[in-house]
Amino acid sequence: MGKKNHLIKWAGLCYGILLFNIALMGQETNRMYLHEGWHLRSAAFEQASPLLVSVPGTVQEELIRSGLIPDPYYGTHENDVQWVSEEDWVYEKEWTMPDAVTNQNHHLVLEGVDTYADIWLNDSLIAKTDNMFRTWRIPVDGILRPGSNHLKVVLHAPSSVLNPIVEQFPYALNKTAANDTGTPRTANFARKAQFQFGWDWGLRLVTLGIWRPVYLESWTSARINDMQLHQQTLSPEKADMQAHIHVAITDTATYELVIKDVEYRWHYAKRQLLPGENRIKMNFRMDKPRYWWPNGQGEPHRYHIVCELKRNGEVIDRFYRKIGLRTVELVERPDAYGTSFFFKINGRPVFIKGGAYIPQDAILTRITPEQKTTLLVEARDAHMNLIRVWGGGIYEDEHFYDQCDSLGLMVWQDFMFACAGYPGTQDFLTNVDAELRDNIRRLRNHPSIITWCGNNEVFLAMHHWGWQRQFNIQGKDEEDMLRSYDRLFKELIPSVLQEEDPQRPYSHTTPTKSWTKPADRGHGTLHYWGVWHGPDDFSGYETKVGRYMNEYGFQSFPEMATIAAFADSSQWSLDSPVMDHHQKSYIGNGLIGKFVEQYGQPAKDFETFVLQSQQVQYEGMRRAILAHRMRWGYCMGTTFWQLNDCWPGPSWSAIDYYGRHKVFFKELPNLYAPVVATAVGNAKHPGLMLISDRPSAAMVEMKWEKRKLSGGNVLSSGVKSVTVLQPGAQLLTPPEGMIPAADELTSVQLYILDDLISEFKWDGRQTPMALPEGNWPQFPELVR
Repeated sequence: MGKKNHLIKWAGLCYGILLFNIALMGQETNRMYLHEGWHLRSAAFEQASPLLVSVPGTVQEELIRSGLIPDPYYGTHENDVQWVSEEDWVYEKEWTMPDAVTNQNHHLVLEGVDTYADIWLNDSLIAKTDNMFRTWRIPVDGILRPGSNHLKVVLHAPSSVLNPIVEQFPYALNKTAANDTGTPRTANFARKAQFQFGWDWGLRLVTLGIWRPVYLESWTSARINDMQLHQQTLSPEKADMQAHIHVAITDTATYELVIKDVEYRWHYAKRQLLPGENRIKMNFRMDKPRYWWPNGQGEPHRYHIVCELKRNGEVIDRFYRKIGLRTVELVERPDAYGTSFFFKINGRPVFIKGGAYIPQDAILTRITPEQKTTLLVEARDAHMNLIRVWGGGIYEDEHFYDQCDSLGLMVWQDFMFACAGYPGTQDFLTNVDAELRDNIRRLRNHPSIITWCGNNEVFLAMHHWGWQRQFNIQGKDEEDMLRSYDRLFKELIPSVLQEEDPQRPYSHTTPTKSWTKPADRGHGTLHYWGVWHGPDDFSGYETKVGRYMNEYGFQSFPEMATIAAFADSSQWSLDSPVMDHHQKSYIGNGLIGKFVEQYGQPAKDFETFVLQSQQVQYEGMRRAILAHRMRWGYCMGTTFWQLNDCWPGPSWSAIDYYGRHKVFFKELPNLYAPVVATAVGNAKHPGLMLISDRPSAAMVEMKWEKRKLSGGNVLSSGVKSVTVLQPGAQLLTPPEGMIPAADELTSVQLYILDDLISEFKWDGRQTPMALPEGNWPQFPELVR
């Protein structure tokens, strides 16, 4: 090792000791972060010099940074890096413990290990990990020593662990993980981000590493292990609260807990404590509470609560929570049209305007807090009020949910299961039980999370995708597969939620029904893929509408700057090897081409085709979103697939991997605006639909201009004032002169409050929306 590396290692060690000593000054519970000065090597062969790395990190990230493997996002290099996940890798670190703190209690905490690892401290095996989503908190008293300490994390190739399990399983459940591009398929047997094994919008990159913080947690005589705040009742006059607090005490000093508000300096509750394990409940009241509201409905106010642990009158530990006071109710009840599915926040029905979120990079440790903040702020500014954290990704970090809290972005939180059958063995369920408790306890105080969902499309797949026939899962095997589903999603998860977070609604799956059967579309959640995976054109978006549209979408290409980042100009064609490699949908490029011909304009070159693909994507999404919003009361949610990308390439995203906005996202603020309007009907029976999700009545002024498509000359214009009495849709008679004659090729630009909301083109392609079925006003009684 060179002199430079010795200096870097020493600087990292000193920095860790400095952090530890700074922590000692203020609180008895302290953290020494072990992030610097690690060495990474292959377990299979000795490198000339191990890589000096930091954590959090992944093996693939470090190998790319060091030039030892190519960028898997460029060209077809994905194929050249698959060997990395087939090797074992070793992270090692040495550091020095100050003598003064060796008599304390110590836990080594690893918030995320990816995934199968042996953890060694000073030649003692202290843990074996098998779940990427769990936090590993390991007592190390008696193993940690004064002076030099050695920590080693041996990461095992996932296939070496999973292949024997799959081979011994009595039937081909692993084959149901159809997005897994490996041989054999193993994704659904791993408690690991499912999208890493391959998906129809992402590459296969099965990472290994220490992907979340690592630290040594130390204390002497007492500490706050956890605090959760439960809202018992909420009214404009008061909020009745109950704090559940776990405090460990090892001596006989006088201890007291105090709960107070950081901002307002209000004291809420006090309690004396006894030696030992204290698991206590403290009741307190907050007068004249300010509510947390979703974006567009009010202020997302939060209170900063601190719990202080005092020893002989001196504060030795603090535990902070930011909370929002709000109620959430999921209303599912039979009605004349089927079964409703909508959310009431603080007693008010709220129409969901959402988008599905996937991890922003396949290499998770490259995603910065700033990237997450930027994306979420852009979502808020586009009038979105919900982010769906999709079940094939990860449980996001605290920063993500804190940003959602502060921005008023509700979160639909899937548990991490997607598009495959999962085993119901006791070992698997025990592992999942620990995963659930870790993440529910970590996330349950975030007001933004309004609902938990068991999985993405697993129930649908079991009953509609033909697994039983395709993979010969028959008889007792089918019974076991279905029983395993019930054990996991209808028994285990609800039972854990009842213990850990009983106040939030839970759905065992999304969607609850299939889009292929008309009778099913009146019940629960719907994923409508009739345009992409079915025979429909864009008119399907207008007519096949469910009660809560939780997925639908259409692909497009990212802009040319993004394409240039993964393909040189020789590859700029649909049938080039690189473009074909980055298109992960088996029908993707052909279907985009078909719809561009039907709804777009002729493309003279590849660059024009790329832009046309985005404009056509927008046209499909425009029809879908407006169709959903027009049925306010019957349909109470629209969540498109998908908001963002995990690598560069064609996909269903509205924002590409580099954060560049596609045409759809540029227009999304108009589609999700609090008040929108659209042309409906046809030239013989024209109408104008005004749609509002404002919480109160308002007067809106609509301005319109009709122009020739060629030349843009103004043919007519006008102003119309309309009173919006309540959320919902109003069918209006269009102003005279607004609707063109049948043979006119024109556009009508409509402004509301001086914002351009809609542009209707009568050019044979962007046609007026079809009128919904039923009488007007549309189903308001369902949500009153």
